[in-house]
Amino acid sequence: MKLKLPIQLVSLFLTAILMAGCSSFVEQQADKFANSVSETMLNFEDPETVGSAMPTFLILIDSFARKPDAGGKAQLSAAQIYGAYAGAFVEDPRRKKILSDKAFNYAQKGSCQMNKKWCGIDSLDAAAFQEFADELHKDDVPLAYAYSIAWLSFIQSHSDDWNVLADLSKAQRLLGIVVEFDEGYEHGTAHLYLAAIATTLPPALGGKPDVGKHHFERAIELSNGRNFLAKVEYARRYARLTFDQDLHHQLLEDVLAADPHEPGLTLMNAWSQQQAALLLEGESEYFE
Repeated sequence: MKLKLPIQLVSLFLTAILMAGCSSFVEQQADKFANSVSETMLNFEDPETVGSAMPTFLILIDSFARKPDAGGKAQLSAAQIYGAYAGAFVEDPRRKKILSDKAFNYAQKGSCQMNKKWCGIDSLDAAAFQEFADELHKDDVPLAYAYSIAWLSFIQSHSDDWNVLADLSKAQRLLGIVVEFDEGYEHGTAHLYLAAIATTLPPALGGKPDVGKHHFERAIELSNGRNFLAKVEYARRYARLTFDQDLHHQLLEDVLAADPHEPGLTLMNAWSQQQAALLLEGESEYFE
């Protein structure tokens, strides 16, 4: 099974987290600059320009995360920018694996530094992992979110390895923790990932489109419809999977007709509109 998750889409949104993380470990005199760049990137209308700039930030952040005294926040920020860049702007499978491996490695180290109970959780067997997850609470939401996103990026790039793919349920469980305790966290993006997992396969092969539909609709609702990514993925993954052309068309038309400018979401919305146009372009062929 080839796992197809919206890493390449949601990763643009994750820039908000990773850039916020920057200011927590970049030298004090650079804080103002980092915050300014963060705001500029998130509210920039041209994803291609941001994509060209991201390698510079990747190298900068990696240089801090590699330091022997690097804190957990630095390493989690590195994890998120590696995952973001790999998912959004890298097509070569070999490079994706290298970058997602680094992302997951930093997520493991950073989570462990932030809270010792997170050390080595990826190696727990199913029963032990379930016990670990059952003991998590609302304070664990940020780590559960960051860890699961990096883990999904790693799983996606190693989808040809059944041993890696077997951990999908664990990453899914962590996303469930986020939804359970704070479903609105980061504009409800955990719902978007859960929706993608549920609609990766058609029903005949174990997919759960009705579950995916619920998560897509919650993601849209929790962002008040301003997260265009949720609508685009709803069309791409659910409407196409169930051959609902009317829904597909309406969702994409809504995205294209809306103003993408939204504090903190403009970059992602602009990218989502590009995707909506491409999906509409191929609509008649897909639903013929």
